[in-house]
Amino acid sequence: MSSWRISPWISRLIVLVVAGLFTAISLKFILDPQGSATASGITIEPGLAYTSTRTGFGGFPLGFALILVFCLFSSWRLLAALSFIATVTAVILFVRLYAAATDHTFAASAYLLAPEAAITVVSLLGVWLEWTRRAHAAKIGPALSEHRDQPFARSNATLRDA
Repeated sequence: MSSWRISPWISRLIVLVVAGLFTAISLKFILDPQGSATASGITIEPGLAYTSTRTGFGGFPLGFALILVFCLFSSWRLLAALSFIATVTAVILFVRLYAAATDHTFAASAYLLAPEAAITVVSLLGVWLEWTRRAHAAKIGPALSEHRDQPFARSNATLRDA
């Protein structure tokens, strides 16, 4: 099997894993805002703070996950999904690095920096893979369509001549 035939499935796997991660993060904050906030060192009060935590920390990742799931169903949306992942995770990574430097919390943030960097790198590799696959498809596309059209042209000519 050609590597170009499996590359959309590799891209889909990346998108699916990240969609699962965003879903897990969102459900954690939607279902248990107090416990999730406390685990992150955040103190929240019942009431509006719970609603804001569910919305901000739960709603946004869930929305991101749903966008990614939507993109899974078309190979042409995979580049958009991978670019979306790369953009979101790179922004999160840079903000975390800035915050860790500003707040002197590198040691406490270290367990999140490695996975965020890994997701960013893997998604950028996925963007490159998808971009390369499309370039390859565009390069061989005219040759393939030329061969595909011939049998139909012959059958149409045969039908006209009969």
